[in-house]
Amino acid sequence: MRRAALAAALALAVPAAASAHVDVLPVTITEGEATQFTVRVPNERPGLSTTAVRVVFPSQVTVFSFAPPPPGWTMQVQSAANGRISGVTYRGRLEPERYQDFAFLGNAFATGKGVWKAFQTYSDGKVKPWTTPPAADEDTAETGPTDPGPGSPLTIVAKGTATAPGAPPAASADAPGGDSGAPVWLAAAGVGLGALALLAAGLLWTTRPMSLPEDE
Repeated sequence: MRRAALAAALALAVPAAASAHVDVLPVTITEGEATQFTVRVPNERPGLSTTAVRVVFPSQVTVFSFAPPPPGWTMQVQSAANGRISGVTYRGRLEPERYQDFAFLGNAFATGKGVWKAFQTYSDGKVKPWTTPPAADEDTAETGPTDPGPGSPLTIVAKGTATAPGAPPAASADAPGGDSGAPVWLAAAGVGLGALALLAAGLLWTTRPMSLPEDE
Protein backbone atom coordinates (compact mmCIF):
# COMPACT_ATOMS: atom_id res chain seq x y z
CA MET A 1 0.00 0.00 0.00
CA ARG A 2 2.83 2.36 0.88
CA ARG A 3 4.51 1.73 -2.48
CA ALA A 4 1.25 2.36 -4.33
CA ALA A 5 0.69 5.61 -2.44
CA LEU A 6 4.28 6.71 -3.14
CA ALA A 7 3.87 5.97 -6.85
CA ALA A 8 0.68 8.01 -6.96
CA ALA A 9 2.37 10.93 -5.21
CA LEU A 10 5.26 10.85 -7.64
CA ALA A 11 2.85 10.81 -10.58
CA LEU A 12 1.21 13.94 -9.24
CA ALA A 13 4.57 15.61 -8.65
CA VAL A 14 5.76 15.06 -12.23
CA PRO A 15 4.57 17.81 -14.61
CA ALA A 16 1.50 16.66 -16.49
CA ALA A 17 1.84 16.00 -20.19
CA ALA A 18 0.92 19.23 -21.90
CA SER A 19 -1.40 19.21 -24.87
CA ALA A 20 -1.25 22.99 -25.27
CA HIS A 21 1.58 24.54 -27.20
CA VAL A 22 2.41 27.92 -28.71
CA ASP A 23 -0.28 28.53 -31.34
CA VAL A 24 -0.53 31.19 -34.05
CA LEU A 25 -4.06 32.00 -35.21
CA PRO A 26 -5.74 31.90 -37.66
CA VAL A 27 -4.48 28.63 -39.11
CA THR A 28 -5.94 29.31 -42.58
CA ILE A 29 -5.49 32.59 -44.48
CA THR A 30 -5.94 33.91 -48.03
CA GLU A 31 -2.97 34.82 -50.17
CA GLY A 32 -2.38 38.56 -50.50
CA GLU A 33 -4.84 39.62 -47.79
CA ALA A 34 -3.57 41.50 -44.74
CA THR A 35 -4.27 39.41 -41.65
CA GLN A 36 -3.95 39.96 -37.93
CA PHE A 37 -2.10 37.03 -36.40
CA THR A 38 -2.39 36.17 -32.72
CA VAL A 39 0.38 34.29 -30.94
CA ARG A 40 -1.18 32.44 -28.01
CA VAL A 41 1.30 31.30 -25.36
CA PRO A 42 0.04 29.05 -22.55
CA ASN A 43 2.08 28.08 -19.49
CA GLU A 44 1.11 24.68 -18.18
CA ARG A 45 4.38 23.82 -16.47
CA PRO A 46 3.76 23.67 -12.71
CA GLY A 47 5.99 25.79 -10.51
CA LEU A 48 7.75 27.59 -13.37
CA SER A 49 7.07 30.85 -15.18
CA THR A 50 7.45 31.46 -18.88
CA THR A 51 9.96 34.29 -19.28
CA ALA A 52 10.30 34.56 -23.05
CA VAL A 53 8.90 33.27 -26.32
CA ARG A 54 10.54 33.62 -29.72
CA VAL A 55 8.48 33.09 -32.87
CA VAL A 56 10.05 32.40 -36.27
CA PHE A 57 7.83 33.40 -39.19
CA PRO A 58 7.10 31.05 -42.13
CA SER A 59 8.98 31.95 -45.30
CA GLN A 60 5.69 32.61 -47.16
CA VAL A 61 4.55 35.29 -44.70
CA THR A 62 5.60 38.95 -44.64
CA VAL A 63 5.01 40.64 -41.28
CA PHE A 64 4.89 44.45 -41.47
CA SER A 65 3.36 45.77 -38.21
CA PHE A 66 3.26 44.80 -34.53
CA ALA A 67 0.78 45.56 -31.78
CA PRO A 68 2.38 46.94 -28.59
CA PRO A 69 3.32 44.12 -26.20
CA PRO A 70 1.16 43.62 -23.10
CA PRO A 71 2.10 45.52 -19.92
CA GLY A 72 5.17 44.02 -18.32
CA TRP A 73 6.45 42.58 -21.59
CA THR A 74 9.09 43.79 -24.05
CA MET A 75 9.40 43.05 -27.75
CA GLN A 76 12.41 42.63 -30.00
CA VAL A 77 12.01 42.18 -33.76
CA GLN A 78 14.48 40.02 -35.69
CA SER A 79 15.41 40.67 -39.31
CA ALA A 80 17.18 38.52 -41.90
CA ALA A 81 20.25 39.62 -43.84
CA ASN A 82 18.03 40.81 -46.70
CA GLY A 83 16.06 43.08 -44.34
CA ARG A 84 12.99 40.85 -44.18
CA ILE A 85 11.37 40.59 -40.73
CA SER A 86 11.98 36.98 -39.81
CA GLY A 87 10.74 36.74 -36.22
CA VAL A 88 9.99 38.37 -32.90
CA THR A 89 10.88 37.74 -29.26
CA TYR A 90 8.67 38.70 -26.34
CA ARG A 91 10.09 38.83 -22.80
CA GLY A 92 8.13 39.09 -19.58
CA ARG A 93 6.65 36.80 -16.97
CA LEU A 94 3.77 34.37 -17.42
CA GLU A 95 2.75 32.37 -14.38
CA PRO A 96 1.61 28.72 -14.50
CA GLU A 97 -1.94 27.99 -15.65
CA ARG A 98 -2.09 31.32 -17.46
CA TYR A 99 -1.80 32.33 -21.11
CA GLN A 100 -0.85 35.50 -23.01
CA ASP A 101 -1.70 36.76 -26.49
CA PHE A 102 0.55 38.81 -28.78
CA ALA A 103 -0.52 40.28 -32.14
CA PHE A 104 0.97 41.48 -35.41
CA LEU A 105 -0.11 42.10 -39.02
CA GLY A 106 1.15 40.26 -42.07
CA ASN A 107 0.22 38.75 -45.40
CA ALA A 108 1.21 35.74 -47.47
CA PHE A 109 2.56 35.89 -51.00
CA ALA A 110 2.42 32.17 -51.89
CA THR A 111 -0.14 29.41 -51.41
CA GLY A 112 0.66 26.20 -49.61
CA LYS A 113 1.48 25.14 -46.07
CA GLY A 114 3.88 26.56 -43.53
CA VAL A 115 4.90 26.23 -39.89
CA TRP A 116 5.26 28.85 -37.18
CA LYS A 117 8.24 27.76 -35.08
CA ALA A 118 8.45 28.93 -31.48
CA PHE A 119 10.90 28.67 -28.59
CA GLN A 120 9.44 28.97 -25.08
CA THR A 121 11.87 29.84 -22.25
CA TYR A 122 11.07 29.04 -18.61
CA SER A 123 12.32 30.52 -15.37
CA ASP A 124 14.68 27.56 -14.82
CA GLY A 125 16.50 28.53 -18.02
CA LYS A 126 15.27 25.59 -20.08
CA VAL A 127 13.95 26.24 -23.58
CA LYS A 128 11.11 24.24 -25.09
CA PRO A 129 11.29 24.24 -28.92
CA TRP A 130 7.96 23.99 -30.76
CA THR A 131 9.55 23.28 -34.11
CA THR A 132 8.59 19.86 -35.46
CA PRO A 133 5.95 19.36 -38.18
CA PRO A 134 2.44 19.93 -36.84
CA ALA A 135 0.93 16.75 -35.43
CA ALA A 136 -2.27 15.34 -36.87
CA ASP A 137 -3.45 14.76 -33.30
CA GLU A 138 -3.68 18.10 -31.49
CA ASP A 139 -3.53 16.28 -28.14
CA THR A 140 0.04 15.10 -28.70
CA ALA A 141 1.67 15.23 -25.30
CA GLU A 142 4.80 17.16 -24.47
CA THR A 143 7.60 14.60 -24.18
CA GLY A 144 10.00 16.67 -22.09
CA PRO A 145 10.97 20.19 -21.05
CA THR A 146 13.53 20.53 -23.85
CA ASP A 147 12.36 17.93 -26.37
CA PRO A 148 11.02 19.41 -29.64
CA GLY A 149 7.25 19.61 -29.89
CA PRO A 150 4.93 20.35 -32.82
CA GLY A 151 4.92 23.83 -34.35
CA SER A 152 1.78 25.75 -35.22
CA PRO A 153 0.41 24.96 -38.72
CA LEU A 154 -0.50 27.46 -41.42
CA THR A 155 -2.48 26.89 -44.62
CA ILE A 156 -2.52 29.59 -47.34
CA VAL A 157 -5.25 29.41 -49.96
CA ALA A 158 -5.59 31.32 -53.22
CA LYS A 159 -7.92 34.28 -53.68
CA GLY A 160 -11.41 33.35 -54.76
CA THR A 161 -11.32 29.96 -53.07
CA ALA A 162 -14.95 29.04 -52.49
CA THR A 163 -14.45 27.43 -49.10
CA ALA A 164 -11.12 27.70 -47.39
CA PRO A 165 -10.00 24.72 -45.29
CA GLY A 166 -11.26 25.16 -41.78
CA ALA A 167 -13.95 27.66 -42.76
CA PRO A 168 -17.58 26.99 -41.76
CA PRO A 169 -19.31 24.94 -44.49
CA ALA A 170 -21.73 26.76 -46.74
CA ALA A 171 -25.41 26.16 -46.09
CA SER A 172 -26.68 23.23 -48.12
CA ALA A 173 -29.95 23.30 -50.01
CA ASP A 174 -30.96 20.15 -48.13
CA ALA A 175 -29.81 21.36 -44.71
CA PRO A 176 -31.95 23.23 -42.20
CA GLY A 177 -31.67 26.94 -42.88
CA GLY A 178 -30.70 26.35 -46.51
CA ASP A 179 -32.42 27.63 -49.64
CA SER A 180 -34.81 24.66 -49.80
CA GLY A 181 -37.10 26.41 -47.28
CA ALA A 182 -37.71 29.37 -49.61
CA PRO A 183 -40.65 27.82 -51.60
CA VAL A 184 -42.35 26.82 -48.35
CA TRP A 185 -42.13 30.33 -46.97
CA LEU A 186 -43.31 31.80 -50.28
CA ALA A 187 -46.34 29.48 -50.28
CA ALA A 188 -47.12 30.37 -46.68
CA ALA A 189 -46.83 34.05 -47.51
CA GLY A 190 -49.21 33.60 -50.45
CA VAL A 191 -51.77 31.87 -48.25
CA GLY A 192 -51.47 34.66 -45.68
CA LEU A 193 -51.95 37.37 -48.29
CA GLY A 194 -55.01 35.55 -49.65
CA ALA A 195 -56.53 35.35 -46.18
CA LEU A 196 -55.94 39.06 -45.64
CA ALA A 197 -57.59 39.85 -48.96
CA LEU A 198 -60.69 37.82 -48.03
CA LEU A 199 -60.83 39.50 -44.64
CA ALA A 200 -60.62 42.95 -46.23
CA ALA A 201 -63.40 42.06 -48.67
CA GLY A 202 -65.59 40.88 -45.81
CA LEU A 203 -65.06 44.09 -43.89
CA LEU A 204 -65.96 46.17 -46.96
CA TRP A 205 -69.17 44.14 -47.44
CA THR A 206 -70.27 44.50 -43.84
CA THR A 207 -69.66 48.27 -43.85
CA ARG A 208 -71.76 48.95 -47.00
CA PRO A 209 -75.00 50.87 -46.24
CA MET A 210 -78.06 48.66 -46.40
CA SER A 211 -80.44 49.74 -49.16
CA LEU A 212 -84.07 49.93 -47.96
CA PRO A 213 -87.06 48.99 -50.19
CA GLU A 214 -88.92 51.94 -51.78
CA ASP A 215 -92.25 53.01 -50.36
CA GLU A 216 -95.23 51.67 -52.25
